[in-house]
Amino acid sequence: MHPPQQHKFGFKAWIPTIGLAFAAFVFNTSEFLPVGLLPNIAESIHESVSKTGLIITVYAWVVSLLSLPLTILTAKLERRRLLLWLIVIFALSHFVVLWADTFEKLMGARICVAVTHSIFWSIMTPLAARVAPFGKQAFGLAAVMGGSIVATVLGVPIGTHLGQQVGWQGSFFIVGMAAVLLWVIIF
Repeated sequence: MHPPQQHKFGFKAWIPTIGLAFAAFVFNTSEFLPVGLLPNIAESIHESVSKTGLIITVYAWVVSLLSLPLTILTAKLERRRLLLWLIVIFALSHFVVLWADTFEKLMGARICVAVTHSIFWSIMTPLAARVAPFGKQAFGLAAVMGGSIVATVLGVPIGTHLGQQVGWQGSFFIVGMAAVLLWVIIF
């Protein structure tokens, strides 16, 4: 017989939820970041803006087509460990962008990010409910979804501004560094 499980309260109980909300912020900022930097990216890789825009379109297709199959393939894996591996691949894919001097290299890096994204959202909601403090599962889920909203409202404009200050590759590098910080928080 197991002793009753102790429930955590206070700020410490919210740290995993805050980590997941930050994860939602980082993943969604990354997803939409190319939108604000598309002309800069196109100029840098010597392609038209319309062709470079395919990095956004293909990203969306990869996420939509692979979400269900990859969710099924990873169903038996422990979620926290899976999330940590997704963040590692996500971060590395952002660091690879530093050497993306062609459309093909950039597309490859963005496809890797899209693969992580497709699994990320399939495991995020159950994880958010599971790690939220006792009796606060709905609020925990709302906090994680709030991270996604804040990414759209603040993350993308901030990322675009950073991209114009430090170069578009620098903004992707910063997202990669945010993912490293995120890994530390969740670990």
